[in-house]
Amino acid sequence: MSATVLIAGAGTSGLALALSLLRNGLSVRIVEKQLHFHPGERGAGLQSRTLELYKFLGILPDILERSASETTLRNVQYLSAPDDGKPPRIVHAAQESKNSPARPLVETRFLGQNRHEQLLREHILAEYGVQVELGTELQSFEQHPDHVVARLAKIVDSNPVEETVSVNWLVGADGARSVVRKQLGLSFLGESPEMEAVTGDIHVIGETLKQDQGDGLLVWIRPDDTPAGFMRPCLVPGKNLFQFIILGNKDLDLVKISSSREEMIKAFHEITGKRDIEFGELVWMGLWKPNIRMVDSFGNGRVFVVGDAAHVHSPTGGQGMNSGVQDSFNLAWKLALVEKGAAPVSILKSYSDERTPVIASMLNMTTELFRKELAPKPGQRQDFVRGSELLQLGINYRGSLLVLDEKYTDKDELVDPYRSGDDGTVRAGDRAPDAPSLTHLSANENANIISLFDIFTTVRHTVLIFPGTAGEGFVTEVLEALREYPSNLLKSILVLPRSSSSSTSTSSFAQSAMTLIDTEGYGYVNYMVAADTPTVFIVRPDGYIGALVTSGRQGVRSYFSGIFL
Repeated sequence: MSATVLIAGAGTSGLALALSLLRNGLSVRIVEKQLHFHPGERGAGLQSRTLELYKFLGILPDILERSASETTLRNVQYLSAPDDGKPPRIVHAAQESKNSPARPLVETRFLGQNRHEQLLREHILAEYGVQVELGTELQSFEQHPDHVVARLAKIVDSNPVEETVSVNWLVGADGARSVVRKQLGLSFLGESPEMEAVTGDIHVIGETLKQDQGDGLLVWIRPDDTPAGFMRPCLVPGKNLFQFIILGNKDLDLVKISSSREEMIKAFHEITGKRDIEFGELVWMGLWKPNIRMVDSFGNGRVFVVGDAAHVHSPTGGQGMNSGVQDSFNLAWKLALVEKGAAPVSILKSYSDERTPVIASMLNMTTELFRKELAPKPGQRQDFVRGSELLQLGINYRGSLLVLDEKYTDKDELVDPYRSGDDGTVRAGDRAPDAPSLTHLSANENANIISLFDIFTTVRHTVLIFPGTAGEGFVTEVLEALREYPSNLLKSILVLPRSSSSSTSTSSFAQSAMTLIDTEGYGYVNYMVAADTPTVFIVRPDGYIGALVTSGRQGVRSYFSGIFL
Protein backbone atom coordinates (compact mmCIF):
# COMPACT_ATOMS: atom_id res chain seq x y z
CA MET A 1 0.00 0.00 0.00
CA SER A 2 1.63 3.24 -1.15
CA ALA A 3 1.16 6.51 0.72
CA THR A 4 2.73 9.93 0.94
CA VAL A 5 2.80 10.02 4.75
CA LEU A 6 3.32 7.09 7.13
CA ILE A 7 1.84 7.69 10.59
CA ALA A 8 3.07 5.34 13.31
CA GLY A 9 0.46 5.22 16.07
CA ALA A 10 -3.33 5.36 15.97
CA GLY A 11 -4.14 7.40 19.06
CA THR A 12 -5.97 10.72 18.91
CA SER A 13 -2.89 12.66 17.73
CA GLY A 14 -2.12 10.27 14.90
CA LEU A 15 -5.74 10.01 13.79
CA ALA A 16 -6.31 13.79 13.90
CA LEU A 17 -3.18 14.24 11.82
CA ALA A 18 -4.32 11.60 9.35
CA LEU A 19 -7.74 13.19 8.85
CA SER A 20 -6.21 16.67 8.50
CA LEU A 21 -3.75 15.44 5.85
CA LEU A 22 -6.48 13.56 3.99
CA ARG A 23 -8.61 16.71 3.98
CA ASN A 24 -5.64 18.42 2.30
CA GLY A 25 -5.44 15.81 -0.42
CA LEU A 26 -2.46 13.79 0.85
CA SER A 27 -2.47 10.01 1.05
CA VAL A 28 -1.67 8.43 4.40
CA ARG A 29 -1.02 5.06 5.93
CA ILE A 30 -1.70 4.52 9.65
CA VAL A 31 0.00 1.65 11.47
CA GLU A 32 -0.57 0.60 15.08
CA LYS A 33 1.57 -2.00 16.81
CA GLN A 34 -1.17 -3.14 19.19
CA LEU A 35 -3.37 -6.01 18.06
CA HIS A 36 -6.51 -4.37 19.48
CA PHE A 37 -7.68 -0.81 20.04
CA HIS A 38 -7.39 0.31 23.67
CA PRO A 39 -10.79 0.04 25.43
CA GLY A 40 -10.15 2.67 28.12
CA GLU A 41 -11.58 6.14 28.69
CA ARG A 42 -8.24 7.66 29.78
CA GLY A 43 -7.99 11.29 28.57
CA ALA A 44 -11.64 12.24 28.13
CA GLY A 45 -11.82 16.04 28.40
CA LEU A 46 -12.12 17.92 25.11
CA GLN A 47 -11.10 21.50 25.75
CA SER A 48 -12.66 24.47 23.99
CA ARG A 49 -9.82 24.99 21.51
CA THR A 50 -9.91 21.36 20.40
CA LEU A 51 -13.66 21.67 19.78
CA GLU A 52 -13.04 24.71 17.59
CA LEU A 53 -10.41 22.88 15.56
CA TYR A 54 -12.77 19.95 15.10
CA LYS A 55 -15.36 22.40 13.74
CA PHE A 56 -12.84 23.57 11.13
CA LEU A 57 -12.12 19.90 10.34
CA GLY A 58 -15.84 19.27 9.81
CA ILE A 59 -16.50 16.69 12.54
CA LEU A 60 -17.84 18.84 15.39
CA PRO A 61 -21.50 17.73 15.04
CA ASP A 62 -20.52 14.11 15.65
CA ILE A 63 -18.26 15.13 18.55
CA LEU A 64 -21.07 17.05 20.23
CA GLU A 65 -23.57 14.26 19.65
CA ARG A 66 -21.39 11.59 21.25
CA SER A 67 -19.81 13.63 24.05
CA ALA A 68 -21.27 14.79 27.36
CA SER A 69 -21.48 18.21 28.96
CA GLU A 70 -19.02 19.17 31.67
CA THR A 71 -21.93 20.31 33.86
CA THR A 72 -22.03 17.15 35.98
CA LEU A 73 -18.27 17.26 36.55
CA ARG A 74 -17.80 20.82 37.76
CA ASN A 75 -18.15 19.72 41.38
CA VAL A 76 -15.61 17.74 43.38
CA GLN A 77 -16.74 15.75 46.43
CA TYR A 78 -14.07 15.18 49.07
CA LEU A 79 -14.67 12.16 51.29
CA SER A 80 -12.69 10.62 54.14
CA ALA A 81 -10.66 7.45 53.57
CA PRO A 82 -11.82 5.33 55.22
CA ASP A 83 -15.38 6.62 55.41
CA ASP A 84 -16.15 8.37 58.72
CA GLY A 85 -19.87 8.79 58.12
CA LYS A 86 -19.64 12.56 57.63
CA PRO A 87 -21.16 14.17 54.53
CA PRO A 88 -18.69 14.98 51.75
CA ARG A 89 -17.22 18.43 51.35
CA ILE A 90 -18.24 19.80 47.95
CA VAL A 91 -15.96 22.16 46.03
CA HIS A 92 -16.69 23.92 42.75
CA ALA A 93 -13.57 23.15 40.74
CA ALA A 94 -14.50 25.34 37.77
CA GLN A 95 -16.85 28.22 37.27
CA GLU A 96 -19.58 27.89 34.69
CA SER A 97 -18.31 28.99 31.30
CA LYS A 98 -20.57 30.99 29.03
CA ASN A 99 -20.36 31.20 25.27
CA SER A 100 -19.79 34.58 23.67
CA PRO A 101 -19.72 35.87 20.09
CA ALA A 102 -15.92 35.55 20.05
CA ARG A 103 -15.84 32.25 21.94
CA PRO A 104 -18.83 30.09 20.98
CA LEU A 105 -17.60 26.73 22.32
CA VAL A 106 -16.24 27.38 25.81
CA GLU A 107 -17.82 24.40 27.53
CA THR A 108 -15.48 21.44 27.93
CA ARG A 109 -16.98 18.20 26.60
CA PHE A 110 -16.26 14.67 27.81
CA LEU A 111 -15.70 11.83 25.39
CA GLY A 112 -13.64 8.81 26.37
CA GLN A 113 -10.45 8.42 24.40
CA ASN A 114 -11.58 5.03 23.10
CA ARG A 115 -14.79 6.54 21.71
CA HIS A 116 -12.96 9.64 20.50
CA GLU A 117 -10.53 7.49 18.52
CA GLN A 118 -13.37 5.39 17.15
CA LEU A 119 -15.12 8.50 15.84
CA LEU A 120 -11.96 9.65 14.06
CA ARG A 121 -11.39 6.19 12.60
CA GLU A 122 -14.98 6.11 11.30
CA HIS A 123 -14.55 9.42 9.45
CA ILE A 124 -11.22 8.36 7.99
CA LEU A 125 -12.62 5.06 6.75
CA ALA A 126 -16.00 6.32 5.54
CA GLU A 127 -14.67 9.40 3.74
CA TYR A 128 -11.31 8.16 2.45
CA GLY A 129 -11.31 4.37 2.67
CA VAL A 130 -8.25 4.33 4.92
CA GLN A 131 -8.15 1.76 7.70
CA VAL A 132 -5.80 1.55 10.67
CA GLU A 133 -3.45 -1.42 10.29
CA LEU A 134 -3.40 -3.18 13.67
CA GLY A 135 -0.54 -5.44 14.67
CA THR A 136 1.85 -3.47 12.46
CA GLU A 137 4.92 -2.06 14.19
CA LEU A 138 7.48 0.43 12.93
CA GLN A 139 10.87 -1.13 13.68
CA SER A 140 13.29 1.30 12.06
CA PHE A 141 13.67 3.91 9.34
CA GLU A 142 16.29 5.64 7.20
CA GLN A 143 16.07 9.21 5.98
CA HIS A 144 17.08 10.26 2.46
CA PRO A 145 17.00 13.72 0.86
CA ASP A 146 13.64 13.11 -0.83
CA HIS A 147 12.08 10.16 1.01
CA VAL A 148 12.06 7.94 4.09
CA VAL A 149 12.48 4.16 4.04
CA ALA A 150 10.60 2.47 6.91
CA ARG A 151 10.76 -1.14 8.03
CA LEU A 152 7.55 -2.62 9.40
CA ALA A 153 6.82 -5.86 11.21
CA LYS A 154 3.28 -7.20 11.21
CA ILE A 155 1.23 -10.30 11.82
CA VAL A 156 -0.51 -11.87 8.80
CA ASP A 157 -2.57 -15.01 9.39
CA SER A 158 -0.79 -15.44 12.74
CA ASN A 159 2.60 -15.32 11.03
CA PRO A 160 5.22 -12.57 11.39
CA VAL A 161 5.89 -10.65 8.16
CA GLU A 162 8.40 -7.88 7.46
CA GLU A 163 7.75 -5.07 5.00
CA THR A 164 9.88 -2.22 3.70
CA VAL A 165 8.07 0.89 2.50
CA SER A 166 9.17 4.17 0.97
CA VAL A 167 7.25 7.32 1.88
CA ASN A 168 7.83 11.04 1.56
CA TRP A 169 7.24 11.73 5.25
CA LEU A 170 7.11 9.82 8.55
CA VAL A 171 5.31 11.01 11.68
CA GLY A 172 5.69 9.29 15.03
CA ALA A 173 2.47 9.32 17.04
CA ASP A 174 3.72 6.21 18.79
CA GLY A 175 3.50 7.24 22.41
CA ALA A 176 5.89 7.80 25.28
CA ARG A 177 8.18 4.92 24.24
CA SER A 178 8.30 6.27 20.69
CA VAL A 179 10.53 4.39 18.27
CA VAL A 180 10.52 7.43 16.00
CA ARG A 181 11.71 9.78 18.73
CA LYS A 182 14.46 7.43 19.88
CA GLN A 183 15.80 6.77 16.39
CA LEU A 184 15.75 10.49 15.59
CA GLY A 185 17.96 10.96 18.65
CA LEU A 186 15.69 13.59 20.19
CA SER A 187 16.22 14.26 23.89
CA PHE A 188 13.31 13.58 26.23
CA LEU A 189 14.27 15.51 29.32
CA GLY A 190 12.17 15.87 32.44
CA GLU A 191 11.36 13.95 35.57
CA SER A 192 9.61 10.82 36.80
CA PRO A 193 8.08 11.60 40.21
CA GLU A 194 8.16 8.80 42.76
CA MET A 195 4.53 7.86 42.66
CA GLU A 196 2.45 4.93 41.43
CA ALA A 197 -1.24 4.28 40.96
CA VAL A 198 -3.68 1.72 39.65
CA THR A 199 -6.16 3.09 37.16
CA GLY A 200 -8.88 1.76 34.88
CA ASP A 201 -12.58 1.73 34.06
CA ILE A 202 -15.23 -0.33 35.83
CA HIS A 203 -19.01 -0.61 35.81
CA VAL A 204 -20.95 0.14 39.00
CA ILE A 205 -24.21 -1.68 39.66
CA GLY A 206 -27.04 -0.84 42.02
CA GLU A 207 -28.28 2.58 43.07
CA THR A 208 -25.46 3.68 45.40
CA LEU A 209 -23.45 5.47 42.74
CA LYS A 210 -24.94 6.67 39.45
CA GLN A 211 -22.98 8.45 36.74
CA ASP A 212 -25.88 10.76 35.86
CA GLN A 213 -26.84 11.95 39.32
CA GLY A 214 -24.45 14.91 39.29
CA ASP A 215 -22.03 13.81 42.01
CA GLY A 216 -19.07 14.93 39.93
CA LEU A 217 -15.54 13.76 40.73
CA LEU A 218 -15.23 11.77 43.97
CA VAL A 219 -11.96 12.14 45.88
CA TRP A 220 -11.05 10.16 48.99
CA ILE A 221 -8.56 11.80 51.37
CA ARG A 222 -6.43 9.88 53.87
CA PRO A 223 -5.99 11.00 57.50
CA ASP A 224 -2.59 12.47 56.57
CA ASP A 225 -4.39 14.75 54.05
CA THR A 226 -3.06 12.96 50.98
CA PRO A 227 -5.36 11.68 48.23
CA ALA A 228 -6.13 7.97 48.34
CA GLY A 229 -8.27 7.54 45.25
CA PHE A 230 -10.66 8.98 42.71
CA MET A 231 -13.77 7.98 40.81
CA ARG A 232 -15.03 9.91 37.80
CA PRO A 233 -18.27 9.16 35.95
CA CYS A 234 -17.48 8.41 32.29
CA LEU A 235 -20.90 9.63 31.12
CA VAL A 236 -21.34 6.86 28.57
CA PRO A 237 -24.99 6.72 27.46
CA GLY A 238 -26.80 3.66 28.74
CA LYS A 239 -24.00 2.59 31.05
CA ASN A 240 -22.96 3.30 34.64
CA LEU A 241 -19.23 3.37 33.96
CA PHE A 242 -16.59 5.00 36.16
CA GLN A 243 -12.90 5.69 35.79
CA PHE A 244 -10.97 4.95 38.99
CA ILE A 245 -7.53 5.73 40.38
CA ILE A 246 -6.03 4.15 43.49
CA LEU A 247 -2.96 6.07 44.60
CA GLY A 248 -0.15 4.13 46.18
CA ASN A 249 1.52 4.53 49.56
CA LYS A 250 3.89 2.40 51.64
CA ASP A 251 1.04 0.18 52.85
CA LEU A 252 -0.33 -0.79 49.43
CA ASP A 253 0.85 -3.50 47.06
CA LEU A 254 -0.21 -1.98 43.75
CA VAL A 255 1.03 -4.90 41.71
CA LYS A 256 -1.27 -7.20 43.67
CA ILE A 257 -4.16 -4.72 43.45
CA SER A 258 -3.80 -4.53 39.66
CA SER A 259 -3.56 -8.32 39.28
CA SER A 260 -7.32 -8.95 39.17
CA ARG A 261 -10.76 -7.40 39.42
CA GLU A 262 -11.28 -9.05 42.82
CA GLU A 263 -8.07 -7.59 44.26
CA MET A 264 -8.91 -4.14 42.95
CA ILE A 265 -12.42 -4.20 44.47
CA LYS A 266 -11.08 -5.52 47.78
CA ALA A 267 -8.53 -2.71 47.96
CA PHE A 268 -11.07 -0.06 47.00
CA HIS A 269 -13.48 -1.15 49.74
CA GLU A 270 -10.71 -1.26 52.35
CA ILE A 271 -9.28 2.14 51.41
CA THR A 272 -12.54 4.06 51.09
CA GLY A 273 -14.74 2.15 53.50
CA LYS A 274 -17.54 2.42 50.93
CA ARG A 275 -18.50 -1.24 50.89
CA ASP A 276 -21.99 -0.36 49.73
CA ILE A 277 -20.60 0.42 46.25
CA GLU A 278 -21.09 -2.73 44.17
CA PHE A 279 -19.00 -3.24 41.07
CA GLY A 280 -19.77 -4.98 37.80
CA GLU A 281 -17.57 -5.68 34.80
CA LEU A 282 -13.98 -4.41 34.77
CA VAL A 283 -13.25 -2.91 31.33
CA TRP A 284 -9.50 -2.47 31.76
CA MET A 285 -6.91 -1.80 34.46
CA GLY A 286 -3.21 -1.10 34.67
CA LEU A 287 -0.36 0.41 36.67
CA TRP A 288 0.43 4.06 36.04
CA LYS A 289 3.55 6.05 36.85
CA PRO A 290 3.73 9.78 36.09
CA ASN A 291 6.31 11.08 33.65
CA ILE A 292 6.87 14.75 32.89
CA ARG A 293 9.05 15.13 29.80
CA MET A 294 9.32 16.79 26.39
CA VAL A 295 11.53 16.72 23.35
CA ASP A 296 14.07 19.37 22.46
CA SER A 297 12.80 19.36 18.87
CA PHE A 298 9.59 18.10 17.25
CA GLY A 299 11.30 16.67 14.20
CA ASN A 300 14.25 16.50 11.89
CA GLY A 301 14.30 16.41 8.11
CA ARG A 302 11.34 14.39 6.85
CA VAL A 303 10.45 12.84 10.21
CA PHE A 304 8.35 14.40 13.00
CA VAL A 305 6.76 13.51 16.33
CA VAL A 306 3.35 14.48 17.75
CA GLY A 307 1.45 13.85 20.98
CA ASP A 308 2.94 11.60 23.66
CA ALA A 309 5.87 10.82 21.39
CA ALA A 310 6.86 14.46 21.90
CA HIS A 311 5.62 15.21 25.42
CA VAL A 312 4.24 13.34 28.43
CA HIS A 313 2.69 14.88 31.50
CA SER A 314 0.45 14.55 34.51
CA PRO A 315 -3.26 14.10 33.69
CA THR A 316 -4.12 17.02 35.99
CA GLY A 317 -5.65 19.84 33.99
CA GLY A 318 -6.75 17.72 31.02
CA GLN A 319 -4.19 19.24 28.67
CA GLY A 320 -2.13 16.40 27.24
CA MET A 321 -4.46 14.75 24.75
CA ASN A 322 -5.69 18.15 23.58
CA SER A 323 -2.13 19.37 23.15
CA GLY A 324 -1.30 16.32 21.03
CA VAL A 325 -4.26 16.97 18.74
CA GLN A 326 -3.13 20.57 18.39
CA ASP A 327 0.39 19.41 17.49
CA SER A 328 -1.20 17.61 14.58
CA PHE A 329 -3.19 20.62 13.37
CA ASN A 330 -0.08 22.80 13.47
CA LEU A 331 1.94 20.28 11.45
CA ALA A 332 -0.68 19.12 8.95
CA TRP A 333 -1.25 22.29 6.93
CA LYS A 334 2.46 23.02 6.66
CA LEU A 335 3.31 19.49 5.59
CA ALA A 336 0.50 19.58 3.02
CA LEU A 337 1.75 22.81 1.44
CA VAL A 338 5.30 21.50 1.20
CA GLU A 339 4.17 18.18 -0.31
CA LYS A 340 2.09 20.05 -2.90
CA GLY A 341 5.12 22.09 -3.89
CA ALA A 342 3.42 25.30 -2.74
CA ALA A 343 5.67 26.07 0.25
CA PRO A 344 9.40 25.75 0.98
CA VAL A 345 10.60 22.88 3.18
CA SER A 346 11.93 25.50 5.59
CA ILE A 347 8.36 26.24 6.73
CA LEU A 348 8.36 22.90 8.58
CA LYS A 349 10.89 24.24 11.08
CA SER A 350 8.14 26.49 12.43
CA TYR A 351 6.26 23.41 13.69
CA SER A 352 8.91 22.82 16.33
CA ASP A 353 9.53 26.52 16.93
CA GLU A 354 5.85 27.21 17.58
CA ARG A 355 4.93 24.13 19.61
CA THR A 356 7.98 24.03 21.91
CA PRO A 357 7.12 27.08 24.07
CA VAL A 358 3.43 26.08 24.20
CA ILE A 359 4.22 22.57 25.43
CA ALA A 360 6.80 23.86 27.91
CA SER A 361 4.16 26.16 29.38
CA MET A 362 1.63 23.30 29.46
CA LEU A 363 4.05 21.05 31.33
CA ASN A 364 4.76 23.76 33.89
CA MET A 365 1.04 24.28 34.56
CA THR A 366 0.08 20.61 34.77
CA THR A 367 3.10 19.78 36.92
CA GLU A 368 2.17 22.51 39.37
CA LEU A 369 -1.37 21.11 39.58
CA PHE A 370 0.02 17.60 40.02
CA ARG A 371 2.18 18.63 42.96
CA LYS A 372 -0.67 20.45 44.65
CA GLU A 373 -3.43 17.90 44.05
CA LEU A 374 -2.00 14.41 43.52
CA ALA A 375 1.43 14.41 45.15
CA PRO A 376 1.45 17.19 47.74
CA LYS A 377 3.97 17.60 50.50
CA PRO A 378 2.53 17.12 54.03
CA GLY A 379 0.03 19.86 54.82
CA GLN A 380 0.25 21.43 51.34
CA ARG A 381 -2.53 19.67 49.45
CA GLN A 382 -4.89 21.97 47.58
CA ASP A 383 -8.38 21.39 46.24
CA PHE A 384 -9.00 20.98 42.54
CA VAL A 385 -9.25 24.40 40.89
CA ARG A 386 -9.42 24.93 37.14
CA GLY A 387 -8.72 28.32 35.57
CA SER A 388 -9.94 29.51 32.19
CA GLU A 389 -6.46 29.20 30.68
CA LEU A 390 -6.99 25.43 30.60
CA LEU A 391 -9.61 25.93 27.88
CA GLN A 392 -6.55 26.62 25.68
CA LEU A 393 -8.12 29.64 24.01
CA GLY A 394 -5.12 31.76 24.97
CA ILE A 395 -2.55 29.53 23.25
CA ASN A 396 -0.64 31.68 20.80
CA TYR A 397 2.34 31.87 18.46
CA ARG A 398 3.05 35.58 18.84
CA GLY A 399 6.79 35.00 18.91
CA SER A 400 6.85 32.90 15.75
CA LEU A 401 9.01 34.04 12.84
CA LEU A 402 6.21 32.85 10.55
CA VAL A 403 3.68 35.48 11.70
CA LEU A 404 3.55 39.14 10.70
CA ASP A 405 2.08 41.92 12.82
CA GLU A 406 2.08 45.46 11.43
CA LYS A 407 0.02 46.87 14.30
CA TYR A 408 1.95 45.50 17.27
CA THR A 409 5.55 45.50 16.11
CA ASP A 410 7.48 44.71 19.31
CA LYS A 411 8.24 41.00 18.98
CA ASP A 412 10.52 41.15 22.01
CA GLU A 413 7.54 41.81 24.26
CA LEU A 414 7.10 38.69 26.40
CA VAL A 415 3.77 36.89 26.46
CA ASP A 416 2.75 33.64 28.10
CA PRO A 417 2.21 31.08 25.29
CA TYR A 418 -1.06 30.13 27.05
CA ARG A 419 -2.49 33.55 27.80
CA SER A 420 -2.91 35.77 24.76
CA GLY A 421 -5.82 38.16 25.09
CA ASP A 422 -5.15 38.92 28.73
CA ASP A 423 -3.67 42.20 27.55
CA GLY A 424 -6.91 43.17 25.80
CA THR A 425 -5.50 42.91 22.28
CA VAL A 426 -5.89 40.65 19.25
CA ARG A 427 -2.54 40.11 17.58
CA ALA A 428 -0.85 38.06 14.92
CA GLY A 429 -0.18 34.62 16.38
CA ASP A 430 -3.35 34.63 18.46
CA ARG A 431 -6.34 32.35 18.03
CA ALA A 432 -8.69 33.89 15.46
CA PRO A 433 -11.98 34.89 17.19
CA ASP A 434 -15.37 33.98 15.83
CA ALA A 435 -17.89 36.58 14.67
CA PRO A 436 -21.55 35.55 14.18
CA SER A 437 -24.48 37.32 12.49
CA LEU A 438 -22.73 37.94 9.17
CA THR A 439 -24.97 38.31 6.11
CA HIS A 440 -24.14 38.22 2.41
CA LEU A 441 -24.10 41.55 0.61
CA SER A 442 -25.51 40.31 -2.67
CA ALA A 443 -29.10 39.19 -2.86
CA ASN A 444 -27.96 36.55 -5.35
CA GLU A 445 -25.86 34.85 -2.72
CA ASN A 446 -27.04 32.50 -0.01
CA ALA A 447 -28.99 34.68 2.38
CA ASN A 448 -28.29 32.52 5.43
CA ILE A 449 -26.65 34.21 8.41
CA ILE A 450 -23.22 32.73 9.01
CA SER A 451 -20.23 33.11 11.30
CA LEU A 452 -16.52 33.19 10.61
CA PHE A 453 -16.18 29.75 12.18
CA ASP A 454 -18.49 28.47 9.43
CA ILE A 455 -15.91 29.69 6.91
CA PHE A 456 -12.59 28.73 8.49
CA THR A 457 -11.22 25.43 7.26
CA THR A 458 -8.11 23.30 7.66
CA VAL A 459 -7.33 23.28 3.92
CA ARG A 460 -6.68 26.94 3.14
CA HIS A 461 -5.86 30.38 4.50
CA THR A 462 -8.80 32.73 5.04
CA VAL A 463 -8.08 36.38 4.34
CA LEU A 464 -10.41 38.72 6.25
CA ILE A 465 -10.47 42.20 4.75
CA PHE A 466 -11.96 44.89 7.00
CA PRO A 467 -12.09 48.03 4.81
CA GLY A 468 -14.01 50.12 7.31
CA THR A 469 -14.78 53.47 5.76
CA ALA A 470 -11.60 53.56 3.67
CA GLY A 471 -13.32 52.95 0.38
CA GLU A 472 -12.51 50.58 -2.45
CA GLY A 473 -8.87 51.52 -3.08
CA PHE A 474 -7.52 49.52 -0.16
CA VAL A 475 -9.69 46.53 -1.04
CA THR A 476 -8.62 46.58 -4.69
CA GLU A 477 -4.90 46.52 -3.98
CA VAL A 478 -5.26 43.72 -1.40
CA LEU A 479 -7.29 41.61 -3.82
CA GLU A 480 -4.77 42.24 -6.59
CA ALA A 481 -1.99 41.02 -4.29
CA LEU A 482 -3.97 37.89 -3.37
CA ARG A 483 -4.35 36.94 -7.04
CA GLU A 484 -0.58 36.32 -7.07
CA TYR A 485 -1.07 33.17 -4.97
CA PRO A 486 -2.79 29.80 -5.56
CA SER A 487 -6.52 30.44 -5.53
CA ASN A 488 -7.30 26.98 -4.14
CA LEU A 489 -5.14 27.62 -1.07
CA LEU A 490 -6.75 30.84 0.15
CA LYS A 491 -10.14 32.47 0.29
CA SER A 492 -10.77 36.19 0.61
CA ILE A 493 -13.65 37.48 2.74
CA LEU A 494 -14.63 41.13 2.61
CA VAL A 495 -16.24 42.18 5.90
CA LEU A 496 -18.16 45.45 5.55
CA PRO A 497 -19.26 47.46 8.60
CA ARG A 498 -22.90 47.17 9.61
CA SER A 499 -23.65 50.61 8.18
CA SER A 500 -23.31 49.01 4.72
CA SER A 501 -26.33 47.73 2.83
CA SER A 502 -27.24 45.80 -0.28
CA SER A 503 -27.12 49.06 -2.22
CA THR A 504 -23.39 49.47 -1.49
CA SER A 505 -21.29 49.70 -4.64
CA THR A 506 -19.81 46.32 -5.51
CA SER A 507 -17.54 47.23 -8.44
CA SER A 508 -14.36 46.08 -6.71
CA PHE A 509 -16.00 44.04 -3.97
CA ALA A 510 -17.10 41.51 -6.58
CA GLN A 511 -13.48 40.46 -6.93
CA SER A 512 -13.61 39.00 -3.43
CA ALA A 513 -14.64 35.38 -2.98
CA MET A 514 -17.31 36.48 -0.49
CA THR A 515 -18.61 39.83 0.73
CA LEU A 516 -20.32 39.94 4.12
CA ILE A 517 -21.99 42.63 6.19
CA ASP A 518 -21.15 42.66 9.90
CA THR A 519 -24.78 43.23 10.85
CA GLU A 520 -24.29 43.10 14.62
CA GLY A 521 -20.76 44.53 14.66
CA TYR A 522 -19.15 41.41 16.16
CA GLY A 523 -16.52 41.17 13.44
CA TYR A 524 -15.12 44.66 13.94
CA VAL A 525 -15.46 44.41 17.73
CA ASN A 526 -13.98 40.93 18.17
CA TYR A 527 -11.03 41.71 15.90
CA MET A 528 -10.70 45.19 17.44
CA VAL A 529 -10.79 46.98 14.10
CA ALA A 530 -11.49 50.70 14.06
CA ALA A 531 -13.92 51.75 11.33
CA ASP A 532 -11.44 54.33 10.00
CA THR A 533 -8.46 51.90 9.90
CA PRO A 534 -8.55 49.39 7.04
CA THR A 535 -7.09 46.10 8.29
CA VAL A 536 -6.43 42.61 6.96
CA PHE A 537 -6.30 39.48 9.11
CA ILE A 538 -4.88 36.40 7.44
CA VAL A 539 -6.12 33.31 9.29
CA ARG A 540 -4.07 30.15 8.90
CA PRO A 541 -5.59 26.70 8.28
CA ASP A 542 -5.07 25.89 11.97
CA GLY A 543 -7.25 28.84 13.01
CA TYR A 544 -4.47 31.15 14.20
CA ILE A 545 -3.86 34.67 12.89
CA GLY A 546 -0.86 34.46 10.60
CA ALA A 547 -0.79 38.15 9.79
CA LEU A 548 -2.31 41.43 10.95
CA VAL A 549 -1.81 43.81 8.03
CA THR A 550 -2.46 47.54 7.87
CA SER A 551 -0.26 48.42 4.86
CA GLY A 552 -2.39 46.61 2.29
CA ARG A 553 -0.59 45.02 -0.66
CA GLN A 554 2.86 45.22 0.92
CA GLY A 555 1.84 43.39 4.10
CA VAL A 556 -0.01 40.65 2.24
CA ARG A 557 3.03 40.00 0.08
CA SER A 558 5.34 40.10 3.07
CA TYR A 559 3.40 37.42 4.94
CA PHE A 560 2.84 35.08 2.02
CA SER A 561 6.48 35.37 0.96
CA GLY A 562 7.22 33.28 4.04
CA ILE A 563 4.48 30.76 3.23
CA PHE A 564 4.34 30.18 -0.54
CA LEU A 565 7.11 29.56 -3.02
